[in-house]
Amino acid sequence: MNPSAARALLIAQHDQIRTHLNHCSVLARRMRDGEPVHAELDAALSRLRTEFADHNTTETSLVRPLLHDSSSWGALLVDRMLEEHVAEHAAFWQMLAGSSAEVVRRMDELLEELDAHMAAEERTFLSPVVLHQDAIDRHREEPT
Repeated sequence: MNPSAARALLIAQHDQIRTHLNHCSVLARRMRDGEPVHAELDAALSRLRTEFADHNTTETSLVRPLLHDSSSWGALLVDRMLEEHVAEHAAFWQMLAGSSAEVVRRMDELLEELDAHMAAEERTFLSPVVLHQDAIDRHREEPT
């Protein structure tokens, strides 16, 4: 997949995750207000978990091959992505773990942190300046 198509796919996944995260947040508020939305929230959280896992897999499988042949520029970006992702994604999985009642208690923090995480990705290795064929070609290592 070319860089522009990969970026478009990953940004679309971010948008979808944000939409479902906001839906979960609304349901969490309703649950805290005493509305019987447990089953609906459980389904929404399950969908969010699946989307998050799919996105993480897709992101790593697309970005690494696009940048791996770029000199230290690409290697540094990939290393940063993997280092950050391991720690941050583990923290997100902890916030998403447990019953809907447990996740509701962490929902505001999850919403804020996950949105900030995706925004940071969009400013760094998913930036149109970075994930663009011309930029990658300029930094590509010459075969030895």
